[in-house]
Amino acid sequence: MNTFKTPDAPDIQAMINSEKRKDTFIRRVSVTAWSVTMVIILIYGVIVGLEFARVASLASIGAVQSTAVIDVLIPFIAVLGVVSLLIATLGTVGIFLRLRTASLSEIQMRLAALESILTTERSSA
Repeated sequence: MNTFKTPDAPDIQAMINSEKRKDTFIRRVSVTAWSVTMVIILIYGVIVGLEFARVASLASIGAVQSTAVIDVLIPFIAVLGVVSLLIATLGTVGIFLRLRTASLSEIQMRLAALESILTTERSSA
């Protein structure tokens, strides 16, 4: 009736555990990468903050125009906006695709296990 080999129940459980380990590894890599990104943005923010303080003090004594203070902040605001958009987009797409793929794979493996159990019960009866 079936032309393909269905895996045994322990094999299926091992496959499910393997997929869960892959998910855990991917999450750890992602968290590490985003943590590094946030540290770099924090360092960049400190550098921009120091530059902002310097330009603000120069503007207070009239050495530069007051618009220069805002000009110092614009690149930092742009970087934060781009990183926020990137996080939102990648997070949404990644979560949707990974959870859907993992769910479908797990359902497929569980159905194969049920089929295997049913065929062994039918052949023994």
